[in-house]
Amino acid sequence: MNEEVQVGTTRVTFHVTAFYPPMDIAEACVDVPMYVTTGETIGNHEKGSVPAHVQKDFEKKVEHALQVFADTLKASFKEGDRNVEKH
Repeated sequence: MNEEVQVGTTRVTFHVTAFYPPMDIAEACVDVPMYVTTGETIGNHEKGSVPAHVQKDFEKKVEHALQVFADTLKASFKEGDRNVEKH
């Protein structure tokens, strides 16, 4: 039976850009686990590659993480408005 084995991670960075000219105002970095299926082989050539993949529900996890990030960013702007003195 084939199973997934974690073989490492890759880093994905999301940038939030606003204003004109564009300026990065926030950044979120995520370490994404990478997996291979144990049934994959590279043959007898002593070199080659085995395709790696992310978990099946990865898109849903990213969507949720970005929504949390967006909500946090939005809340920080609202909080900042309360701290600004109006003259």
